This record gives sequence, C-alpha cells and structure tokens, in this order.
Amino acid sequence: MNFQLSEEEVQQILARYPHPSAALLPMLRLIQGRIGYIPPGAEVYAAETLGVDPVRVHEVVTFYSAFREKPAGRYLILVCESISCSLSGGENILSFLKDYLKLDVGETTEDRRFTLETTECLAQCERSPAVMINGEIHAPATPDEVEKILSELA
Repeated sequence: MNFQLSEEEVQQILARYPHPSAALLPMLRLIQGRIGYIPPGAEVYAAETLGVDPVRVHEVVTFYSAFREKPAGRYLILVCESISCSLSGGENILSFLKDYLKLDVGETTEDRRFTLETTECLAQCERSPAVMINGEIHAPATPDEVEKILSELA
C-alpha cells in the first residue's frame, strides 16, 4: 500500500523536533490514526521522509504494541494483563472473550467487527480488572458485563 502525508503535515511534525529522525513516533502515530495500521509501504514512506533506515522503522513498529501491522476490526478490544488485573479476574475475561468471539489474541473476527488484543497496563489498577473497547475503559469489568457491552455493539 502506498501511503503519503501532505507536505504541510510532514512539515508540522518536523518543526517540533531538532532532528528528522526524532519525528518517527509522531509520524507513525499520524499514519496509524489515518489508516488504522502501519503497512509496509507506510514504513518505507516514513523511512524515506525522515532519512531513517527502513529496518529501524520496522523495529519501532514491531516494538511498540500500540502500533498495528495489519488492520484492526471495527471494535478493538484490549484486555489489561497487569498483575493487579490478572489477579482480580483479567485472565477470566480474556478466556471468556476468546471463547465468545472464537478468537485468539491478535486475531480479528471474520466479519472484521472485533479484534482482540492484550496490553501491559491500562492504568486502572485501583478498579481492576480493566478492558478497553475503542478507547473506552470498562473497569472493574466482568465477563457478564463485557458480554453485555459486546451484544450492544452488535
């Protein structure tokens, strides 16, 4: 997939950093915000635009779990795997979601409605376990509550 930002967008990002390579994360966030993921063509575009080795761009995309290499479903479900969430029922919620959606972590339903992911922490330890659906936190969450939320999204 070919991808390109406008010259104005590139200049706005570059103006905030002393070196073009320092603008890599903001550029990748903008690309992902625009198309929902970072395809290989967008990695090459970012590398060429910022004068960064394409391997370095790929390293960054694959290192940060916030970046996606393939499109997500309409609803992105993140289950927190922090210790407090895991100890307070997060593992049960993840198991429920795998069974309910018939997915494993990192997969998207065939109808492209739901993508199931885990995350290191949603900063909701005092209300754990936590689940995030399209940026909205649900905590403390239970499998029954998550099922109700998903059925309302249907």
